Amino acid sequence: MTAFVEPPLPEVIRRIANSDDRRLAWEFFVFFARFEYALKRVKRYLKPVDKAEANWDRFASDFNKQFNPCATPELGNAIAYFQREPPRKQLQANGVLDWSDPLSFQGNEPFLVWLLRVVRTVRNNLFHGGKFPLIPISEPSRDRELLTNAITILAACLPLDQQVSDYFVEGIED
Repeated sequence: MTAFVEPPLPEVIRRIANSDDRRLAWEFFVFFARFEYALKRVKRYLKPVDKAEANWDRFASDFNKQFNPCATPELGNAIAYFQREPPRKQLQANGVLDWSDPLSFQGNEPFLVWLLRVVRTVRNNLFHGGKFPLIPISEPSRDRELLTNAITILAACLPLDQQVSDYFVEGIED
């Protein structure tokens, strides 16, 4: 058995990785990854392309009517937060990084489609580096709120489909 060797990380990366919110970020990543895995295991929610991609929009459209935004006070607060302060999507224009307009609900698509798109934007910004802009973040507590509220929404969506719920815990049950 090989002994674990600490990777040679620059100090700035070590500080980010050891920040107070690392556990919350990790929990969000694991929850999101398992949810996406479960969606891809259900044939209906696997996009019909060569790549293995989850069809989040189809899942959201299928359960938009059953989804109850007021099921719990925590869920209602999470949704209200994203309606008030939706995340922006990082983009590139003429070789310069910038941010899109907020992903506000427009009413031209099912509400749950928009809501899960917002959750995916939180994931993409965190995973693809959008959370480390060129200037310091003025409200670090917003990161916690984004992650906590996204987890609350995913947790409310999980029981909507029994197959997705079953695949979510597949291989990791107690």
